Amino acid sequence: MEVAYILIIDEKIISPILVQMAFNHHIPIYYTDDERSLALTQSTKLLTNSESCLSLLERKAPDHAHSKASQLVKNKARFREISASINQDYFFRLLSLDELLHLEKDTVPFPVVIKPNKGYSSVGVYIVKNEHEWEQAVQGLYSDLLLSEGMYSDTVIDSEQIIIEEWIDGTEFALDCYFDDAGEPVILNALKRRFLDDQDTSDRIYFTSAQVIDEIHADAVKYLRSLNKRLNFTNYPFHIEIRKSTKGIVPIEMNPLRFAGAGTTDVSYYAYDINAAEAYFLNEQPDWKPLIERNDPAIYGFFCAEVPTQISKSLIEDIHHEQLKQEFSEVLEYRVIDSASDRAFAVIFFKTTSLAELDYLVNLDLESYIELKKVKETIK
Repeated sequence: MEVAYILIIDEKIISPILVQMAFNHHIPIYYTDDERSLALTQSTKLLTNSESCLSLLERKAPDHAHSKASQLVKNKARFREISASINQDYFFRLLSLDELLHLEKDTVPFPVVIKPNKGYSSVGVYIVKNEHEWEQAVQGLYSDLLLSEGMYSDTVIDSEQIIIEEWIDGTEFALDCYFDDAGEPVILNALKRRFLDDQDTSDRIYFTSAQVIDEIHADAVKYLRSLNKRLNFTNYPFHIEIRKSTKGIVPIEMNPLRFAGAGTTDVSYYAYDINAAEAYFLNEQPDWKPLIERNDPAIYGFFCAEVPTQISKSLIEDIHHEQLKQEFSEVLEYRVIDSASDRAFAVIFFKTTSLAELDYLVNLDLESYIELKKVKETIK
């Protein structure tokens, strides 16, 4: 049976808002290990909640337009080649992991970013400002890839190919969007990223506000129109990270067939009453003008709490969620994450009017909220 809408879900981290939307609109839900046939037409509207879902699509419908589009987007080097026709002076290079490990650093035009050609979140992403930081960054990327081998499939992270690309100084934004049936971009949310310092690549805090929307919306729509003249995508949802600089809009990466990961796209529901998945399926377009003109000072954000890399999840006895919750001035939802294959242990949606609170939160030492198992001593 052919259907107009399909939602593919990875059960490891599920948004209750997403599932309720699917039930409300009778949208069929498939899972990453689903054995049912997947009957798609070229006009089927398809959404996932994780890039791990792409393996089902590639297995069941490899020739569908969304499968081919997602393979293109997920391959950062191919995506770079396409976007380079817009950002023509932007440096990038694709090489193997072995070539990276043996690369002469005097051939690298610092500052650069190194990262896997296929990647997820900030795994293996390093900013390298100069040659003195090169060896440590390369070894860090190599270690990250070894640690991720048992956690993510090759569809999500590919350790065989690495990208070196120019690092652009500017303001970073993350957008949840879709191209409609005419290929026009529709922006469902715009987020700014809060960093600990200029070496930070973590996903701990993103936030949105009327001011953020006003700052990026017009430029982003113009850029996405130009990009889709080259991609020619229709009815296609995506999450894209961009940097706004003196060189204009430069894409960092585009994530196919999903919005912000681990259910964090729900921040738009709390901030603007926009359910991104519902808006995509129903072809809804937010009217941003009244929001911008209202000039609401409220800041809405999400905090992705992750187990520090120096702690093995198998050694954790307990996580003090209530203690962490008290660090926020206003919690909209505290969503506990219980996934053996992800380091995230909570996503906290919050509201504030203070940028200083964001700086306080991004500096929190999450190790202090984690209780480790007591080591049993052996009496000899």
